[in-house]
Amino acid sequence: MPAESEQDWRPTPMTRVVTCRRAVARLGAFALAVGVLAVGSLSQAQEGTRIRPGTEQAVSGSSVTLVEEVPVVRPDFPVPDEAGMLFYLQRSTNSNTIVYVANFRDDGTLDPDEPVVAYWRRFNTTGERKALKMVEDNFAFGVRAQATGDPNVFKLYVVSYPERMATLKLVEPGRAEVIATAGERTFRPLYAYVDVNEDGLMPSVREVRVMGRDLATGKALVERIQIE
Repeated sequence: MPAESEQDWRPTPMTRVVTCRRAVARLGAFALAVGVLAVGSLSQAQEGTRIRPGTEQAVSGSSVTLVEEVPVVRPDFPVPDEAGMLFYLQRSTNSNTIVYVANFRDDGTLDPDEPVVAYWRRFNTTGERKALKMVEDNFAFGVRAQATGDPNVFKLYVVSYPERMATLKLVEPGRAEVIATAGERTFRPLYAYVDVNEDGLMPSVREVRVMGRDLATGKALVERIQIE
């Protein structure tokens, strides 16, 4: 019997299951990282907070340090330069980056229906912008906003951690910022870096670092979140 060619290969049911589990595990692992960046407050979260969906990892603790300059974890990774950018998420797996930008109306005010938009920058290929897939938007990376009494202020949360909120404020027409907390520090998050372990069947998160700027002192800030 001739050897089976690549063209003849078809995934078996077990192959589909393994592939699906790896995809769900990635979403579960990265969901925590996005929650950390958007709310900036996992130091306030109880230890043992689960990553979801699909893994048994949990937050074991965090620490906040003021530093002289915002660390550049991966100088080899491109940095997104987007109009209205609020923050972004890098991962150790590759240079593809998730970008969060403010969504303005023609008069420079925040769009009340969708004040923040999240999408990929595929720096690992051509750098093109790509929309989040439905499962990514609904279970991991998507962000949702809640109106307040002030049309220029919204409460934000990431779908993976709806109980942890940050504040989106319009600073001036066409410019907005996100304000978050870490421990007793109030800061503006700039980006997060997720150290991912892809050994074995299920990817996992080793550590998450959130880089920002402390509002009280103006100094750079790093929050390190330990994952077990």
